[in-house]
Amino acid sequence: MFFARTVPFVSAALLFGGAVGASAADLGTPDLDTAPTMAPMPQQFTWKWYLRADGGYTWYPTPGMSFSDFDTHYTKSEGAWTVGGGIGQYYAWGFRGDITVDHMFDAKNETNFDFGSSQLDFNSTVVLANLYYEFNRGGRFVPYIGGGIGWAHNETNSGTVTTAAGTSSYGGQSTDNFAAAAMAGISWRLWGGRTMYVSGSTKDADPVEVNTGHAVYLDFGYRFLYLGDAKTLAFDADGTTAAEKLKEITAHQFRIGVRYDLN
Repeated sequence: MFFARTVPFVSAALLFGGAVGASAADLGTPDLDTAPTMAPMPQQFTWKWYLRADGGYTWYPTPGMSFSDFDTHYTKSEGAWTVGGGIGQYYAWGFRGDITVDHMFDAKNETNFDFGSSQLDFNSTVVLANLYYEFNRGGRFVPYIGGGIGWAHNETNSGTVTTAAGTSSYGGQSTDNFAAAAMAGISWRLWGGRTMYVSGSTKDADPVEVNTGHAVYLDFGYRFLYLGDAKTLAFDADGTTAAEKLKEITAHQFRIGVRYDLN
């Protein structure tokens, strides 16, 4: 009797356990043939380097001018050509930075004062650390804004001073100054460097960003420069010793350059 009553209960327990086990297996263990494939991880940002070469023209607004013994009335500075280059790196979030060296060739400066006039040439070499923000990185046209700080080496050449007593000459002098810049422009991607988005292995996977590599850009830009001061050596005119000084020199530059991505 005990055996006859026990068998149905054991059978029912085994059937119930098998059903529960099958349901748990269905819920916890996916079918390998039908399980979705893991989407590939998006490509991480990689640091990229570039080289640049630039040329352009510089205009000098009327600088402040002082003589140690004369009051000046009128000062005019002509323009000059400029060449330069540098090396830089792309950063995340649309930023890039570079170190540049530019040389502005001789620009003529003329000054009138109470008793005559003066002429001299001056040039500058500027080293700047710059930071830019690009608005459309990866596109064909990439507008940008930026700023920089650094060092300016200003040099005057031998000049002349003409007064009623005749013409005197004075020697040039070199000065080192703090320099600063603000710039804006647009880069035109000529070839290479295009950002492509490759779809994931499933339709729900995020696309993977891939850059096609080396790129060449043609850059059109404007730059405002602060260059500090430039000085001359003393001259002797009518028994008076004086020195000329250009104060708070600023410059406007329009530049065209080429930028090449190294990786």
